[in-house]
Amino acid sequence: MKSIFLVLASLLLSHSARAEDMTDAAFAAMLENATLEGTWAPIAGKQLGEEKSDRYEVARAEPKGDEQWAIVWKVRYQGQLIEYPIPAVVKFAGDAAVLFLDAVPVGDGGTWSARVLFHGDSYAGRWWNEKGKGGTVSGVIKRSSDD
Repeated sequence: MKSIFLVLASLLLSHSARAEDMTDAAFAAMLENATLEGTWAPIAGKQLGEEKSDRYEVARAEPKGDEQWAIVWKVRYQGQLIEYPIPAVVKFAGDAAVLFLDAVPVGDGGTWSARVLFHGDSYAGRWWNEKGKGGTVSGVIKRSSDD
């Protein structure tokens, strides 16, 4: 009988210590005025290349319904900072979010695809273009409120 109580107590404690599941509101708050700062590395012929610094500024993430989102990036164009919405699918897996980009058009006429996992204050993923070039990304999520 004592062992049943220990098992039940263990289950209750482990459940209460588990992180909360990710929600639309939590994901939007995670990316509100955020900077993704880290590294990227090319992948070619199953070989990982040299890591390089990487930085993306996000204005906000806007849910559009049915897992559809607009991730609004801050981009420098001709000396001005503009907001550029990118359509994405976001799916939640427990306390993490996975962003899916599939053949999203970019300014040079090409398309980009990606899978990026967001968890806590970090991100990691894989990207590629229609020409088969791609690589990895990883880093931390910083918000202006972190200063």
